[in-house]
Amino acid sequence: MSLANLIVQPQAAYLYTDQGHFDRDGRILRLEHKIMPFPRQFLAIAMVGGGKMTPTRLFDEIERRGIDQLDQLDFLNAFRALIIELCPEPVCISGMVEHRFMIGFYSHKHGRALGLTMFTPGYGPDDKAPYEYHAAEIVIAPNVPAADAFGGRRINVTRPASFDPVKDGAALVDAQRAKVTGWGHGIADGSYIAGDTLLTEISANGLAFDLIAQYPDKVGERVAA
Repeated sequence: MSLANLIVQPQAAYLYTDQGHFDRDGRILRLEHKIMPFPRQFLAIAMVGGGKMTPTRLFDEIERRGIDQLDQLDFLNAFRALIIELCPEPVCISGMVEHRFMIGFYSHKHGRALGLTMFTPGYGPDDKAPYEYHAAEIVIAPNVPAADAFGGRRINVTRPASFDPVKDGAALVDAQRAKVTGWGHGIADGSYIAGDTLLTEISANGLAFDLIAQYPDKVGERVAA
């Protein structure tokens, strides 16, 4: 598991990602952003998980095949087909590949922002099919009690009047970084959020980016949460 928050409000979708890529002992292998921006489609994809395929390599493959030149709907169909091709089920079942994708986009047809998730086999809820898009307005991963982030405030993250994407989003990530247990089966205790926290906003105006937190983590070390 790694930081991957998707919050959808009517006017915009927000993706929160860190830079940490870890081994199972919690040591940082590298610091690299996990967001793939596609301004032509008014869309961005956050990718987390394990395996040889990184967000950078996947982004390059999308560009190489010209998928980034498609319209929004055709892009989504082509992206799903690409993941099925690059991450076939036998490889996923073996544990060599585990990927989860959070997609935020703005639909001019519907006049609002929308969110989707997709995952490879074994890396999503048991009641949802892999390789399929699932509508989502809220994905908070890792999950933490609301009180840890917001104290006694009552927050509805999908309402702009209740949740500020920058200020409240940074407080949420701080609480998630402090989580040191329950990250996943076979994973050592410790924090798995490292480096810069990038907020990607997807709206009718396109894509915008904001570094809302910067942690002084180093490759080869564990997170000092």
